[in-house]
Amino acid sequence: MSSIQFTDVQLTNLYLLQAIKLGIAQDRVSTCCKFGLDTAQAEYLGAMSQEDVWSVIAHIGQSTLFPPRQDLLALLKAPAPLQASLAAVHAPRPQQLASMVPASTS
Repeated sequence: MSSIQFTDVQLTNLYLLQAIKLGIAQDRVSTCCKFGLDTAQAEYLGAMSQEDVWSVIAHIGQSTLFPPRQDLLALLKAPAPLQASLAAVHAPRPQQLASMVPASTS
């Protein structure tokens, strides 16, 4: 019997997908807000079987499915009692790559 060794990135993807699936089953709206999902994504993720999840994780490889928050560093540096409040105030969406690349001047 062989065992599969997943990388840290694959395990992170797996844990987050499982948390999202459980959250969708319990409270779809709250889970969509927490993870920034739209209705189509939530429906698809909620309908995935555990075998589908394992297959995605095995085939995605080293690509992360969930980029960090735009304000991750600021949250980590903030005093612990303020972290939850700051996280709630700022949107968890990551910066768009296009906005991080300077526009070329012609």
